Amino acid sequence: MAVTLSRIGQVKGAAATWGAGASGLDTDRALMLKLGSAEVLEAFMTATVFKGKTRERNIRGGKSVAFPITGKMTAAYHQPGTELTGTINDPSDLNERVISLDALMVADAAIYNVDELMSYFDVRQIYTKELGRALAVEYDKRVARMIFAAASNSTEPLAKSTNSGRTGQGLTLGTDYTASGATRQAKGDALVNAIFDARVGFEEKDVSIDDMYAVFTPEDYYLISQSSRAINADFGGAGTIADGRTLRVAGIPILSSNHVTQSAYTLVAGDHNSDYAQNLSKCKGLIFNKEAVGVVSLLSPALQLTGEEWRVVHQADLMVARQALGMGVLRAESACKIVIP
Repeated sequence: MAVTLSRIGQVKGAAATWGAGASGLDTDRALMLKLGSAEVLEAFMTATVFKGKTRERNIRGGKSVAFPITGKMTAAYHQPGTELTGTINDPSDLNERVISLDALMVADAAIYNVDELMSYFDVRQIYTKELGRALAVEYDKRVARMIFAAASNSTEPLAKSTNSGRTGQGLTLGTDYTASGATRQAKGDALVNAIFDARVGFEEKDVSIDDMYAVFTPEDYYLISQSSRAINADFGGAGTIADGRTLRVAGIPILSSNHVTQSAYTLVAGDHNSDYAQNLSKCKGLIFNKEAVGVVSLLSPALQLTGEEWRVVHQADLMVARQALGMGVLRAESACKIVIP
């Protein structure tokens, strides 16, 4: 026998039609409570990859830092009876790189107090995390562009021939990577070959392999893991397919970042260094020594909160994450870009 139910979820007795899909039930549930989960689906943690992998310097009471560039000295035989007057290494071969601070970078959010009280999750905790991550993303993007600028630099910083070769390095992947029929393993092998070629180039320029890093796009990082050699024990590979990790290739730690490939960047007000304007749309990997890029910090990332007076006037709290940094190329010969045609 059919029972006539009193559906407490209906608005003014408007009944649902029995059928498949959510729409067939919605009107019977219109007045039911919508529960909120305290486990908010927040943005995934975005950790900086490039932080700590450049030459960093904190400053106070200044707007820029000058880094001197010195050249190699030469030696020669001494002729008996002749006076040494310092002519062997005259004239001197010196230069400098100046890194200036960019404008103050901020990420802010204002939370209305009443909205916060009605919320079923900790709004403030989520917002502070996201504001910090916004600064972290900008940091990584800018360092990646500066490494690319160093690798693209073809201007010799010094004059003497003994100091030549202090320019960036670029490697273009061939058809073993770009061909439409190229397998994952073949592409991984091509990337491994490029890493070895980069190391040869660094050693020919007397660049130290200590504090050297290779950062690839996530796709290319895992292509390297599928190379026939990168984690093959017969080749001394480090890493495992099971973990999906490649630890080192050619003695260089391998890392992954979403910011290796970037669309062309146009300078905006606040950018002090024109080298930020780079096009990384065809970049697949960046290999660099810690000395390639310098970061000057006047104000490390920090969070500010407004006081009681602002809260009374606006009935809200303003949160501001800020940092004051500047970046620049130090040693172009310490950077290599891996690109596609």
